[in-house]
Amino acid sequence: MAGGGLPGRSLLDAGDLPVADIAVLARREGVRPRDTYQAHKWFARRLAATARSLLVAATTPAGGSFWAGYYRDTDCTGLRVLDPFMGGGVMLLEASRLGADVHGTDVEPVAAAVSDFQGRLADVPDLGPALDRLFDVVGREVEPYYAADHDGAPGRLLHAFWVQVVDCPACGHVFEAHPSYRLAWDEAAGTQHGICRSCGTVEAVDIKRKTLRCGCGTRTDLRKGAVAHGKACCPSCGHRQRLIDVAPRTGRPPEFRLFAVETLPGCPERSYPVRERRLRRAEDGDRATYELARSRLAAEATADPGFLVAGEIPRTGRFDDRLLRYGYSAYRELFNARQSLHLGLLARALDGLDGIEGEALRIAFSDHVVTNNLMCGYAGGWRRLSPLFAIRAYRHINRPVELNPWLSRNGRGTFPNAVRSVVRAARSLKAGTEPQREGSVVPVPERPRGGWDIRCGDARDLAHIPTGTVDLVLTDPPYFDYIAYSELGHFFVPWMARLGLLDPAHLDGFPAGQLATSLGHDDAERIFADALTERLNEVARVCRPEARVVFTYQSLDGRGWHALAKALGAAGMRPVKAWPMFGDGGAGPHKHENSISWDCVVHCEVHRRRGVPDYGERSSAAGQAFAETWKACLEASGFRLTNGDITNIAHAGALVAALADPPLQVDGSDIAVEAASPLPGDGGVPADAGPQSAQIARRRMSRPSVVRAER
Repeated sequence: MAGGGLPGRSLLDAGDLPVADIAVLARREGVRPRDTYQAHKWFARRLAATARSLLVAATTPAGGSFWAGYYRDTDCTGLRVLDPFMGGGVMLLEASRLGADVHGTDVEPVAAAVSDFQGRLADVPDLGPALDRLFDVVGREVEPYYAADHDGAPGRLLHAFWVQVVDCPACGHVFEAHPSYRLAWDEAAGTQHGICRSCGTVEAVDIKRKTLRCGCGTRTDLRKGAVAHGKACCPSCGHRQRLIDVAPRTGRPPEFRLFAVETLPGCPERSYPVRERRLRRAEDGDRATYELARSRLAAEATADPGFLVAGEIPRTGRFDDRLLRYGYSAYRELFNARQSLHLGLLARALDGLDGIEGEALRIAFSDHVVTNNLMCGYAGGWRRLSPLFAIRAYRHINRPVELNPWLSRNGRGTFPNAVRSVVRAARSLKAGTEPQREGSVVPVPERPRGGWDIRCGDARDLAHIPTGTVDLVLTDPPYFDYIAYSELGHFFVPWMARLGLLDPAHLDGFPAGQLATSLGHDDAERIFADALTERLNEVARVCRPEARVVFTYQSLDGRGWHALAKALGAAGMRPVKAWPMFGDGGAGPHKHENSISWDCVVHCEVHRRRGVPDYGERSSAAGQAFAETWKACLEASGFRLTNGDITNIAHAGALVAALADPPLQVDGSDIAVEAASPLPGDGGVPADAGPQSAQIARRRMSRPSVVRAER
């Protein structure tokens, strides 16, 4: 709908969305994220399919074709969209693609910097020539520090393997804290690489063997190591100590020893299969090469104290203190000498690059840092590095792996690969395509870009946005239960500040304005509700009278939903609809039966009349009925819901009922039921809906209700 403003009644107002078909797109995107959003790591991004769907539904008049809008007709030119808690910026970039003028804020400086850069992706030029120049300046300079013997001939390093060295407080014996003596394995080839616990020889043996018999006469159980469940066992006296207790005793960060290397031939680089790589014990020559890098780093730091990245690890306001307890006090301690040398030289070379090209390369540098630090592990079955934040935590890795950062066709997380990720993101955005439900992509119209206003700031102060000018608020409010994004994101701050992407003031600590609080706090719900109310009051101020506020939310803790209801009521925002929408179906280590894959979308009007949620028997019954209806419908469509999904959906239904005006009756007599169907729109199955949609339509399932109150 071009020209600004929302239709008098939209598909979103009518609750008419093809939820199951959108979920097909979203689930595929969850497995294979869009390149557009892979230029830089952030920890919580909405799916682009979800964002685009909500924008299309909000701007398409009721009775119109959702899919025609999704792939062709939607035009948000003149529409003003706000995301006051933007995170990774997906909502805003998708709105911008459709022509909207966008405003975004977030207290997280890294999220703001990354999101702001995404608005300029379409301007990113070919970075190949700049990368070639950087390789000639930096890559060639550090090449000698990654030289390694390969089958008796000059070669290059792919991976360097380090292991924490621990001294026993009971007997003084110094030993290597290996988690196991198995380093890598290849199921297809039927081989594995084991480490001799005595002499350190790395040897390939049959994958079925449990024991390595070394030429030195030692037998090593490959399944075991010196560390189990975070405790190191002295091989001399049997004394056990937790690795996290070593630093308080020694007063130093962990110490590591180079014990193995993986090498490549020294000829002009090509992509080498595993069979052409060599895993071997680290020799004196490998350690001498590393010492050359250490000496060079010392010389650079003496000549320029700013060569080493600045920044103390914040001690106050932390939820996860493992970094500090393991003995780290400054971010520079999270990098070994060779990594620090490479990063320092590259940062210095980037100082001379300006404009969008320089910004794009700095973003690539920042993302590259997650694969070049002492908290990267090794995925032995894949023979590749596992980056920091492969799970959302600071994991202590007692056997970290170091990557040759200038390889172009080998290795995960090299700087050339990071640059290519930015290039792919730019190309993906400029391609202007959307996936179909059957898997292929089709071109979609790209609207002229509107205004782009992204800021690092708190949503309680939106003074830069005039009163009554925002048409649509599309957001994902902060979680009630604390997730340490500020602590994780702060890892990027020192290098971003060094590169000029962030104000150095952000080095001082975590951002103010975090809403989440400790779950154990007796007043957690009230504190969260009061803080969110302050932000939503400011959001309401900038909204037009006919504006809509649409957000996705999830929480298993009812206190989070209750606090959200209190804030919405206090800000004069009335939820009129809710429905589930597929959010994250991953199967990572944090997934369990109570995990949530289906977010809930809540659709609100801004009427500015304060209300108090009426939580009780009526709202609880409405929420349960809402969840049961959606469970039956989605499972009939082939989706499996966890207990966490069902609980989350029930909370959403109860929230709408609790703020209904007039209140809902227990028997549902005041509940109006409208279609918010997983089926295609009211006009029947569109031609592009695909066989799955047609099959669902033929089932003639009853449409689930969207809980709302009569207006």
